[in-house]
Amino acid sequence: MDNSEQIYKDKVWQFLDTMNVDAGYLIDNLCVPENKSRFILCIKQYMDAKYYQGWISFNKDYSKIYKIEPIIFKNDNDEKQKPKSQG
Repeated sequence: MDNSEQIYKDKVWQFLDTMNVDAGYLIDNLCVPENKSRFILCIKQYMDAKYYQGWISFNKDYSKIYKIEPIIFKNDNDEKQKPKSQG
């Protein structure tokens, strides 16, 4: 991977790390048409590298991405709690 590819990937990953939870983003609004396949590939690589795919998902036709809030299990009794907000 050359330096420009790494810079692009880092930029996409930084966006994914800071995405708003429960918001949907149209891929076409996030990248220029000539970079769409490269942008989607970077998202897939991010998902492959992260625990629970980084809480990111696509819709059926890869035109939109979402980030869901992680569910953290407190113990083996399946008691759920929301993560503490990071602020």
